[in-house]
Amino acid sequence: FPRNLKKSCREGKHMSEMEKKKDNQMDANRNGEEAAVRARLARSRASMYRFLSRLYLLEVDEQMFESMLKMEFPKAGPQEDPGEGYGLIRKYLADAKNREEVLDDLAVDYARIFLSAGVAQGKAAFPYASVYTSRQHLMMQDSRNDAAALFAEKGLAPRKDMYRVPEDHLGLLLEYMAMLCGQEAESQNYVPNTSSGSESRDGSEAAGERSIGAEQADFLKNQLLNWTAFTADVVKYASTDFYRGLGKLTKGFLALERSLLLER
Repeated sequence: FPRNLKKSCREGKHMSEMEKKKDNQMDANRNGEEAAVRARLARSRASMYRFLSRLYLLEVDEQMFESMLKMEFPKAGPQEDPGEGYGLIRKYLADAKNREEVLDDLAVDYARIFLSAGVAQGKAAFPYASVYTSRQHLMMQDSRNDAAALFAEKGLAPRKDMYRVPEDHLGLLLEYMAMLCGQEAESQNYVPNTSSGSESRDGSEAAGERSIGAEQADFLKNQLLNWTAFTADVVKYASTDFYRGLGKLTKGFLALERSLLLER
């Protein structure tokens, strides 16, 4: 009897270890799937931030136009939803017949909206946070200084192939958020756990992910959401549905970002 009991104990211990490994593997698979979902979302958000950044930093050229023709824009949604902006942009591109004329129209509209070219003073949507956050609505104010200090702290410098603009230009702020989203996607890593035979999250990486999320939320709140009146001015002063759509898309996307980062 003792011999059989000892054998049964060994078998029970073996079964228990197998079940534990199975549970650990299931947890690892579940964690891996969740990490993959988070990584895909972060990459998607980074792509949107870069798309918007490009359209604010530079006028639409032939290459950008071709790229947008290949994009699959979602159907138009309700008012203030990003889909409304998508719808306007998609329809504008679909209705474009003469490529050269369309690019000229977009170049003129870009200069009118963002550079105040050929219009009366005050009738433009200047893409600088300082203009919308300073008391006197001037460029190169506290918002620019804050952005410049942050970029310097991170060791970031403007690309040599890009026209130099103040650091609080919306295009640069959006590009910075794209970088943070890319870092979040890269943080979704798993490392072998030799003690359990499964894969588990490295503690330092999980902490880093939380830090990136907090940085995103802070940057969104203090550098982007505090001057969304700019998007209304884009819609107000635009002559083409393309840039009206861009203003609505930007506002709707930032509203989604607020829900994701600040209201969860």
